[in-house]
Amino acid sequence: MIDLNPNAPPPAPAPHKSPAFIGVILLICVVAFFGGVLVTNLWEGVRDEQEDNEIIVVEQEESVDESEDETQEGQQELVLVSTDEELQIDWIDPTSQPAGYDDPVFGEAVCFVDVGETELWNECEENPNDPVSWSYKLGSVIGGVYDGRDFVMTTVPFIGFGTSYTSFYLLVDSDGSEETVVLDYIRDVSFGSSSKAITLAERFGEEWSTRLEGFVVDTMARVPEFEFEQIYYDSEGNEYFFTGYGHRLYSEQATALTGSTKSVSRTDGGTLRLYEPKRDVNGQLLEGQTAAGENQFFDVDEDGRVLFYDLRPPFFDYDTDKTGTITTYAMGRPIIRWNDGTVSNEQIYFKGEVGGCGFTNVTKVIPQSTIDSLGLVQTGEGFTEDVHYPVYEPTSYDLEYYDEAFTIVTWKQEEPKTYEDFEHPFFYYQDGLGRWVEFMSNEIVPPVECGKPVIYLYPESTMDMSVWVNPRGGFSYTEPDYGDGWDVTAYPDGHLVNRADGLEYPYLFWEGRGGLYPEVQTYWVVEQSGVESFLRETLARMNFNQVEIADFIEFWLPRMQSEPFYKIGFHGTNVMNELAPLSLSVKPDHIFRILMDYEGLDVWQPSKPPVRLPRANRDGFEVMEWGGVLR
Repeated sequence: MIDLNPNAPPPAPAPHKSPAFIGVILLICVVAFFGGVLVTNLWEGVRDEQEDNEIIVVEQEESVDESEDETQEGQQELVLVSTDEELQIDWIDPTSQPAGYDDPVFGEAVCFVDVGETELWNECEENPNDPVSWSYKLGSVIGGVYDGRDFVMTTVPFIGFGTSYTSFYLLVDSDGSEETVVLDYIRDVSFGSSSKAITLAERFGEEWSTRLEGFVVDTMARVPEFEFEQIYYDSEGNEYFFTGYGHRLYSEQATALTGSTKSVSRTDGGTLRLYEPKRDVNGQLLEGQTAAGENQFFDVDEDGRVLFYDLRPPFFDYDTDKTGTITTYAMGRPIIRWNDGTVSNEQIYFKGEVGGCGFTNVTKVIPQSTIDSLGLVQTGEGFTEDVHYPVYEPTSYDLEYYDEAFTIVTWKQEEPKTYEDFEHPFFYYQDGLGRWVEFMSNEIVPPVECGKPVIYLYPESTMDMSVWVNPRGGFSYTEPDYGDGWDVTAYPDGHLVNRADGLEYPYLFWEGRGGLYPEVQTYWVVEQSGVESFLRETLARMNFNQVEIADFIEFWLPRMQSEPFYKIGFHGTNVMNELAPLSLSVKPDHIFRILMDYEGLDVWQPSKPPVRLPRANRDGFEVMEWGGVLR
């Protein structure tokens, strides 16, 4: 049996001995040393022939302060191990995976957070009728160090303005004689949007080791089935790119997706199905469904989780950042030869459905009835090395369908443009599955975007730094000019000097479009006369200061005057980090970001407020940002 938590206390100090006695001891030690060398050499030869799957303790996080041994006596420690195991799992079919191991100690470890001296929060969502997490036995380990252990997935809902779901993977000894092992591999899905696999440190930050005191974490064990293909092909040669995970709440919901009405056969013998999100009679998404998956294809992983794939137009290259990483599957650069002989390969087009301050899905599919009303004619060909694909435009853009697209103004554009101001503002392509996909030039400002997000910097001392923000759909305006990033001198009181022009600014200001945009999950419905007081009180509760609140009110209140009621919700830091990742050359202690989404209502409706409001720390080097959805 392998000891995964060697926490035996050190022996007590030996009593004082005479010099003669000490000499005898030293002689014995010398003999023992040389004997030990001989034994070690013999052991090395034997060990080389042993299997390589032994557990190696690589680090042990001490939670006990040596100066406080008596007060901290008995406190458990985190043990990190590295097995380098490729776990072989005897999987249970997702339709039959039973509710499994539910450890309340583990739940409390990952959920509990202290946000003040007198105020304690449980970071996870609790419903009196439901547990704080969902746990399922996915199968059992075959062979290796963990032979016979249950392979368990525990999904924990974390609350904020909405709910995000984090799935942890545990190796559990069914008879309880061995300690539970936590894999350093988790799947994190924020607020209904797709996400990716991350580590414990990426989910919890530097405090992750403190959270898991008393547990064993395997830093290298891996599950081959979770290392799935990033690209699939169907029997017709169509290419499908992996775009992210959905989340699973329970088996019935995940596996019911296999009832999809459309599917394609992969060249590896598998199947991809068209994701058709389920809605109630009012058109609202059912629990566990996501609009982000609409018009995408999916596979179901061994843990019942949905893996989304986008059907890529052959002549379309997804937009990438400087590192070559795809920024969003909803936009890119098509390669087209137009009828007049010109070739386009640099112009960015959106193929996703624009909504919120980003995209509600990655592919905008147009119904045949709408296509028939547009009077399309072929105006060019998308092409690869050896295949050409017809692309179409309407005979006239003077149609009601396009009215909204050409009536938008921005900070730099004071007068609306018309379709005559653009070359090829829209085009249409019938994909390999017969669907009509709409592409819109990014030169057209869509009816919604991220409106005036402003970034405040509060370093503890005056310092130079660079700030980068990367809205997935690009900028429409920045102040000061963004260039390759903002290079500024930041002062503790919040004011900034832009080093490019030497001018002083109160904050960094940008507008643009984000990535996949989830609808707000929580909101308040406020009478128009009470909007200002509501905003002031809510922002103060989130710990914005009076200057930041005044700036917010000055910009947004004039835009919230025309309707008798307003439905007001917010997204938090997690969602903003997906829509527009933010980074700095100097690491801040805390980053707090919000994005307001609102709409006017003719009649009152019930509010659905969040369980609690997130609150900025306001200590150390703090970065604050607020913005809203400009409609």
